[in-house]
Amino acid sequence: MDHSQQRALEDQLALEYVQAERLRATLMAGGFSIGFLLTLVVYLFLTSGAPKVQSGAFLPISPLISLSSALAAVYCWLSLLFVHRKIKRKQGLPRLFLIINSVVEVSGISLVLFLIARVSNPAFALSAPPVLLYLVVIMVSILRLDARVSVFVALIAAAQYVALAQALLQTPSTGSLSLFLSPFPIYLRSGILAISGLGAATISHDLRRRVIRAAEVVVERDRTMAMFGQHVSPQVAERLLQEQAGQITELRPVCVLFLDIRDFTRFAESRTPSEVVAFLNTLFAPLVAVVDRHGGIINKFLGDGFLAIFGAPLPSENHCLSAVQAALDLISEVNQLAHAGQIPPTRIGIGLHAGDVITGSVGSSLRREYTVIGDTVNLASRIEQLTKVHAAQLLASDAVIAQLPSGRFPAEKLPPATVKGREAPVQLYKLA
Repeated sequence: MDHSQQRALEDQLALEYVQAERLRATLMAGGFSIGFLLTLVVYLFLTSGAPKVQSGAFLPISPLISLSSALAAVYCWLSLLFVHRKIKRKQGLPRLFLIINSVVEVSGISLVLFLIARVSNPAFALSAPPVLLYLVVIMVSILRLDARVSVFVALIAAAQYVALAQALLQTPSTGSLSLFLSPFPIYLRSGILAISGLGAATISHDLRRRVIRAAEVVVERDRTMAMFGQHVSPQVAERLLQEQAGQITELRPVCVLFLDIRDFTRFAESRTPSEVVAFLNTLFAPLVAVVDRHGGIINKFLGDGFLAIFGAPLPSENHCLSAVQAALDLISEVNQLAHAGQIPPTRIGIGLHAGDVITGSVGSSLRREYTVIGDTVNLASRIEQLTKVHAAQLLASDAVIAQLPSGRFPAEKLPPATVKGREAPVQLYKLA
């Protein structure tokens, strides 16, 4: 993946992270809202006068807890609104926003613990269930897919918890809870928070790496499919993606097939452009399927014909045999289409030649395509043109015939032909 693609991927992932932050902000806003409603219900229950309960010192402080939960909920909903605006504008979130959010959320938990300590034993407050909210915030930070933010949240939580403990435990307390007032459980809990942050950071980093890797696979898949076009069988496409074939320029033996529609110019002169396109689509659709069925690929469409390759990008030991079988089936398919009345009476010419070519991806970072380069390709094109001279539909060079099973296909040996651009004559065989 080149630099421009990597940058585009990072930008897209930044937008996806904003979506994850929206989910995280929604959870936090909903949690604080539920906390506000619960504390409000408890306060109203204690002040109703109907139930005879021992509210103790909780009654005076409960409005502060409700107010703190309400403020935290309002902040989270405003934060969620900010995230929504970023999503609408397709912008990423500044890191400062994430840091401020983390500090506010952790501080809200510390405030709740402080208020609980004011109405109960400090040891109870420091070991009460709300302490677990620190872990919730740390775990939810994983959704940001930023290991540094997860570590930061854990360190802030651990530091605030220790500072809160030092502030609350200045006055020694007696009783069965005195064990929990010692420094050991305080630092043990803070250590657990820090370790949880490292675990969250590890998970966050791994998830980010997997997301990027999955995105790279999709980009590579799209690039491979774009390189080989839409006319590759699903089986061949899957193997191309698995083996990443075609990404490396290499020398490879292939059999090249050139197909041309006879008298196409005369046909097109008497037809409208839409009729010509309809004819080509009707003709090429089954012909492409024939090439696919025999393990070849359509490398280029040439207006009234195409160039097919057998033996690349995936290697094949019997590429010449596959090419000849495909060529004969192409002729048969055209005859069947014409006989069924799907196309006008049509004749095609096919030239086959085998040899080594350079295969690989050629182009720039903006546009690349898989291609084959070499004299083998040029000679196959020249042989196809000679089908008109010999009134043949299928001509093959001796390089192709030499790789076929003896006697498998009846072939008429023609006199050596002089080909443009070559000094030595070429031995041709007529197969159809």
